[in-house]
Amino acid sequence: MTTFTNDKPTFRERVFALAGHSTYREPTGGGTTHLRAIPADHMIAAALSFGRRSVRNSSGVFVPDANDVGPDIAIDMATGIAGHYGRVCAALGRALSADRSALVRRNRQHIGHVAMAAYSVVLGRACPPCPDGVTDEDWGDLVAAGALVLERLAEDALSLAARRARRVA
Repeated sequence: MTTFTNDKPTFRERVFALAGHSTYREPTGGGTTHLRAIPADHMIAAALSFGRRSVRNSSGVFVPDANDVGPDIAIDMATGIAGHYGRVCAALGRALSADRSALVRRNRQHIGHVAMAAYSVVLGRACPPCPDGVTDEDWGDLVAAGALVLERLAEDALSLAARRARRVA
């Protein structure tokens, strides 16, 4: 008997659906058997390229926002490959260090470690141990906040890519 569920598909399933692939585990499920097929990672990158926000340049023309790392973290989350590690961690570190909370002020010198740990957690890897000078509670709160920021950026990029893909189709 087949069981059906109303659970929301995982992030990875939604990214693969946007790219025109399936996460069903059959050899030909959702893909092609053609020998020169486009690799799934390339299809994901192409689909998520629609998820980059646009800004108006000095000429009044909309161009992709160079500071938007949402599609970058989304690609990394979908593929499990840390392809944009430096760019994403630097952007997250800047965003977290701009926060003026007491938690960030106490741990500002460790924000780079927090960004790296949050990135690892979002990719499904183990959270590294907290560095010396940071309490376990502060470390947990900072890493959770960083992971939430990254996940929200990826979700927003996926939503924008899906809206733009529907508009083009």
